[in-house]
Amino acid sequence: MTGGDDRLSDLPDDLLCRVLRFAPLKEAASTTVLSRRWRTPLWLSSGAVNLETRVEDYDRNNYGSNRDEEVGKFFSRRNAFVSAAVAALDAADDKVTRLTLRLKSCSDKPLNDFLNDYTDKGHVVSRDRNVVDVVLSHRAARRVEELRLVIKEKGSGAYYDGETFRNRSNSLGGLYSITLESLPSETLRVLELTNCWGLYQCEATAIVLPRLSSLRLRHCSQYLSSLQRVIDAAPSLATVRLESVCVLVDATEEEARPARQSHCHGWHSTDDQNSGDDNEEDDPPTPPKEATPSRLRCPAATILVLERCRWEEQNDGRRSYGGYSDDDEKPVTLIGIEIDAPRLRRFRYKGLLRPFSFNPQPPELEQVDLHFYPDNNWRNKDPNRDLKTFWRFAQSFTNTKAMRLCVKHLEDIAVLSEARRVELLPVFRRLERLELQGVHRPKGKTAAVAIANLLRCCPVLRDLQIHLTTEHHDATKRYNYAQEFLERKFRSDRDKSMDCLDRCSDSEPTIVAPEGVDIGANYDDLPDIPGLSRRRSTECLQTSLRRVGLKFQLEKSDGLGVRLIKFFSQNAIVLEEMHIDGGNKKFRDHINPKVETWIANSSERIQSGTKSFVVLPLSR
Repeated sequence: MTGGDDRLSDLPDDLLCRVLRFAPLKEAASTTVLSRRWRTPLWLSSGAVNLETRVEDYDRNNYGSNRDEEVGKFFSRRNAFVSAAVAALDAADDKVTRLTLRLKSCSDKPLNDFLNDYTDKGHVVSRDRNVVDVVLSHRAARRVEELRLVIKEKGSGAYYDGETFRNRSNSLGGLYSITLESLPSETLRVLELTNCWGLYQCEATAIVLPRLSSLRLRHCSQYLSSLQRVIDAAPSLATVRLESVCVLVDATEEEARPARQSHCHGWHSTDDQNSGDDNEEDDPPTPPKEATPSRLRCPAATILVLERCRWEEQNDGRRSYGGYSDDDEKPVTLIGIEIDAPRLRRFRYKGLLRPFSFNPQPPELEQVDLHFYPDNNWRNKDPNRDLKTFWRFAQSFTNTKAMRLCVKHLEDIAVLSEARRVELLPVFRRLERLELQGVHRPKGKTAAVAIANLLRCCPVLRDLQIHLTTEHHDATKRYNYAQEFLERKFRSDRDKSMDCLDRCSDSEPTIVAPEGVDIGANYDDLPDIPGLSRRRSTECLQTSLRRVGLKFQLEKSDGLGVRLIKFFSQNAIVLEEMHIDGGNKKFRDHINPKVETWIANSSERIQSGTKSFVVLPLSR
């Protein structure tokens, strides 16, 4: 509003209601003072009730005279929140189509008290029912289409390259549970649960969720059998997202029902007290066993996301501290999952290398994202098994049109012998776009073999992106600030070297690396890349590859990144564009003359009579 004009009143009701649909309850209710039109109150017509609050903790170690006062204030705030939630639902009545409960806190304990009132039964608003039960049992929640229960939304865990893990009490995380019977079965389309210890169905009841199309579980615990029951109850479930979920396989529905306890939250392993003393440090490594694959059926799913999930056998629980298990010295069972999703169009996997497979293969797969983390338990490492597991996993996606692949060490996926290539390498007969990200050893040669393997698998590839680094990704990401500082210094030193090179107009264009790096080699003397010397066996180079993007950190002039530029310049016959990012904007200007020379001297291009291509900067 400017100059006293009420411009909000000129906006149409549909637009105002759409904005209010995403506002928390307090903010939505406070809008009644903003405009004459909103005093109706308009927020009640938005179709949404978004309950949100921050749960402050109280001092449990305080046994002084004011302890009762602190506890009373805590539960007074809880009661006030629940009363406000019930009042808002009463006012909205059956018009609610979007319902959100979002509780924030620094730790689980105050949330547990807030939700369940385990500490002081005298302060409970609805006796023997927690806050989630109060909200879901309200009559206004029976016609909800979008339901989100976000109890302590955790971070993405970007600092930890691995799977979700159990807490110190060996419980499978979660603060509340949900049954299908408590959901608005006739209308529900979107269900999102965070920090839930189980979504399950009672055996005696056949529940159907005919409109449920999207399910998202984040930082939850779930038995595979219970998850399958939920999916089976939703014939239209097109999107399934499991993010940082601990999945227990081979469990019965009866075992999936948790018992609430005041001192801990979630399930407990039956062998929680095992000390692990039977596996001494001097014992020889025992190869990890591979469990019989379990089956996950998603008949209607078009999008499936499995990100940072932990897959365990029912009785394979282990106590963990700070993300690492007490008995990390023991090999863990490798859980295999066979996925049946015939209508799948997009698949994303982020986690450890597992013996997963799709059976049957989705015939219309469009996009696959695979991001593999290294297993930090050295007793689980078996290079031959891991190589076989990776390529068998990849064989499930021979129908996909686009793939993004991220591996920590390119050498780990390289197939060296011809016999093994015949055995393991699939043919991605529809793959047109491939993005490869990976770490390689600075002086190693096997990473190029991995690139050659992938090119051999892609006969119709049109667009190839390769992002290379020699940095150690095993380092904890919380130290990124130090890494970024060193990168800035590296680029500054290199810029100074490039400026000096610009002033030497009579010299041959060469790359000047930072101080302390001996480059020595001349571009004309660049050796061939092992594994990429057999050009004729790579069909896409001759017929389909139109665009190549290369991103790397220039460390020396005969590094893998520069040699890849030379290789594709000489052998990608139908190439139209090459996009280069060598870590410095001046690098492309220095490499251009040599690219033209490589193109002109290429026997492959001379024989085919193909023209040159353009060299462009790679979009960041």
